[in-house]
Amino acid sequence: MALADQIQGMRAAKAAFQALPEVTRLRLNVATETTVREIVRRAQARLLASPSVQTYSLWRAVDWTMNPKSGRGKAGVASVTTTIAVGGRKVKVRGIVTAVAGGSASTKAGAKQINPRRYAHLVEFGTRYFGAEPFMMPAAEGQTQPYLSRV
Repeated sequence: MALADQIQGMRAAKAAFQALPEVTRLRLNVATETTVREIVRRAQARLLASPSVQTYSLWRAVDWTMNPKSGRGKAGVASVTTTIAVGGRKVKVRGIVTAVAGGSASTKAGAKQINPRRYAHLVEFGTRYFGAEPFMMPAAEGQTQPYLSRV
């Protein structure tokens, strides 16, 4: 019976990963971390080359995480927060809050709130009003063979 036949689900994958020798786990973690970093770098490069991306908010939100205990790495659009002062208290707000001159088309306090996670999929897959400009999928697909080589 092959190893792939024995692993079903994240619990089994984590248990199989932790059963590996420590040196193997370390090398797999290095390969995975390098790959997710490269996916983010390529996704950000595609966003910079896109003619329709007008702000850097989506570019800044593309990020990666790595869990060395499970060997799982993730690359994608992260949840960003901004800390603002309201009535002498610091409050965290989802998204990126920027000041807007004149206060038109903004919130009551004269600021604009942008949440990249709410529109990243629209840029990736497009809508009926504008075409798709994929940035994450091509970056991830382009790292399949390099990841296997690193492993």
